[in-house]
Amino acid sequence: MFSKDLSTSILQLCSGRDLSYEKAAELCGLSPRYFGSVARGQTNASIIVLEKLCKGFELTPNELLRIPPLSDSRLPMAVAESRFICGLGCYPVCPYCKLTLDREYQHFCDRCGQELDWKDYSNAIIIFPSRS
Repeated sequence: MFSKDLSTSILQLCSGRDLSYEKAAELCGLSPRYFGSVARGQTNASIIVLEKLCKGFELTPNELLRIPPLSDSRLPMAVAESRFICGLGCYPVCPYCKLTLDREYQHFCDRCGQELDWKDYSNAIIIFPSRS
């Protein structure tokens, strides 16, 4: 339960402060990969990590864990676009931050933490590079 509450709080803070995982991780003194796994609830945070999160977000532990529930913007969003990269193929695009994802069917965006819904991905719009 603690992991889920912390994850909800971190996602809400990043969304409310318009922070990418990379920027939030930098503020907290954590690697982006580790920060992302804590933010997605995949890793339990130690007391030391909790302290770093509190310092980075400038909150007390109680404030960090009392963030209101996620808004509708963080409910799963359908992946509806795929970017064509010449010589490499098509890659899905995060519907929230528009990051080109490294792989299909990952549960969360690596940059913004948006939960991804893949059920209609077979009908995704393909974005081709513009010709200059």
